[in-house]
Amino acid sequence: MWEEVVDRIVRFIRDRVERANANGVVVGISGGVDSATTTFLCVKALSRDRVLGLIMPEMGVTKEEDVKDALEVCKILGIKKRIIYINPMVSAFLKNLDRGSDIAIANLKPRIRMIVNYYYANTLNYLVAGTGNKSELMVGYFCYDEKTRVLTTEGLKTYKELKLGDTVFSLNPNTGKVEEVPVKAVYIFNYDGEMISIKDKRTDLLVTPNHRMLVVNRSGKIVFTQAVEFLNKRHSIPIPTPWDGYTDSDYIELSKFVDQSCLYHNANVLPERMPTEEFFYLMGLYIGDGTCTIYEVEAMRKTTLSYSEFLNFRNERGRFISPDKYRCERPVRYKAHSVYFSIPKGDKARESLINTLETLDIRYRAYRRFVRINSKALYEIFKQCGTNAKNKRIPRWVLKYPADKLLWLYKGLTDSDGWYYRNYQTISRQLALDIVELCAKLGMHATISVREPRIAEYNGKIIRSQESYLITVANKIRTTSIYPERVSKVYYRGVVWCPDVPLYHNLLVERNGKFTFCGNTKYGDGGVDFLPIGDLYKTEVFELAKFLGVPERIINKKPSSGLWVGQTDEGELGITYVKLDTILKALEEGYKPEEIPEKFNVSIEDVKKVLNLIEKSKHKRETPPIVRLRDLIRHSSSSSIR
Repeated sequence: MWEEVVDRIVRFIRDRVERANANGVVVGISGGVDSATTTFLCVKALSRDRVLGLIMPEMGVTKEEDVKDALEVCKILGIKKRIIYINPMVSAFLKNLDRGSDIAIANLKPRIRMIVNYYYANTLNYLVAGTGNKSELMVGYFCYDEKTRVLTTEGLKTYKELKLGDTVFSLNPNTGKVEEVPVKAVYIFNYDGEMISIKDKRTDLLVTPNHRMLVVNRSGKIVFTQAVEFLNKRHSIPIPTPWDGYTDSDYIELSKFVDQSCLYHNANVLPERMPTEEFFYLMGLYIGDGTCTIYEVEAMRKTTLSYSEFLNFRNERGRFISPDKYRCERPVRYKAHSVYFSIPKGDKARESLINTLETLDIRYRAYRRFVRINSKALYEIFKQCGTNAKNKRIPRWVLKYPADKLLWLYKGLTDSDGWYYRNYQTISRQLALDIVELCAKLGMHATISVREPRIAEYNGKIIRSQESYLITVANKIRTTSIYPERVSKVYYRGVVWCPDVPLYHNLLVERNGKFTFCGNTKYGDGGVDFLPIGDLYKTEVFELAKFLGVPERIINKKPSSGLWVGQTDEGELGITYVKLDTILKALEEGYKPEEIPEKFNVSIEDVKKVLNLIEKSKHKRETPPIVRLRDLIRHSSSSSIR
């Protein structure tokens, strides 16, 4: 068994390093079994030349035997090492800070070690390998099932595809608005136990019982609560309010897309700038019913003589004479750039299209079945939206605009292929996802349902439709209510995963076409890039360490994070790792707390202690409250402008 475990962890380490294009890994080696085991695994995965061991003792606190054991690990493996005493750094902090409590000073030290880890990692282009095990992580990690995906600026991604630095959409609980933020890390575990299933017409989630759910409390504030609480009473999941955007302008500058001064003198030259709102409305109509084409045109034009013809025009002395008066008509081929709107007479959007074109001063030709515009400038802009129904999309630069501008784009979309401002249908998967993002930024909630291809017969011919996507929009609600009858406990065995998304620790996830803003892991003090032994309980780490050949002295000594003299992990927890792991495994397998003592030979006090440890970790998961001031500032700014 342990050979398979090692093989899987080794492949995991290699994959993380390769995906990040990193040169190696940094491991903080404490002299304990977790860091030693992690270092052994990293060397197996990458070779000794690509692993740096950082030994960061605190003089007077760290045991001398721990430093010796850490050095012994480096010697056995032959890796590079640095010994950095953190006393001067601790002193520098305390010298410039007021005297804090013993706990505050103790917690300062692991954060300093994290800073040192990342200093060397950034210098060498290495990743930081975490040394946390599952016994530590289960009191602070909250996971999705493997079917849950994340909406990013590059589309939907699974846990295998999501990577460090990907941009996702997070809800600011203080403003209620969407923000674009980068992913800090992705943690992946194997899981065998109870999950919470939440299903209604707008929500579909399968999460661990301790998962952080984003909800609106009775005071109207957006806060976190555990998924297991949904079994007992109704909860309201927030829907964003319209966002502010990252770029804004009342006009679209066409010079950014094409230099119209280079066009033919008789070309359809557009105004240098166009009002953003009307232009976005036109773009929405194009995305729904438009297409771009380039075709060759042949026309008779007056033109000068060719070079060979010009040579014949000389006077009696043999000198060339001006052939201007000899200009003649000849056929000339050139490329025409056209934009078509397939909006026939009588269509609900026809009159709006014509009015918008005339407002924007764009020359057009209207036919019974379509409207055509010959314009290279418009072609260059609209081709970014796709040239046919299958590849339609909303350009990313457009989605950076604030809600009041994006609303015009939404109106154009719904006037073309939508109805009642609540539904939109497309065969473009990318456009469907873009509309979900658009709705989130407009303060609406959208779901996607897939319509399978259909086969029909018409006049003896078989007609097969394409797969399409129906986007259903709820545009007049502020929350989604989840009732207990829509929530259940289910057994799950498979991969669970947790993204880390600072600053607000939530993101927009999708499952079966339903999108929800939901919480994610916040890995308190242990800033790392990946966790090789994160799916092993502490007692299992001991077994793996023996298999790898970690020195027995390291395996047998009492685990300690060295926060103060005489500190041990079990002493601080108030329970042995054997009992802790037994209770955590039982909870993970779905046993009720009252069933565990008799079944697993532990006391009810120990079970309560573990439950309390889980509960106490909530403080690391709360978003700092902020007083709302934007309405006052905007009002003040508006008054001063007047």
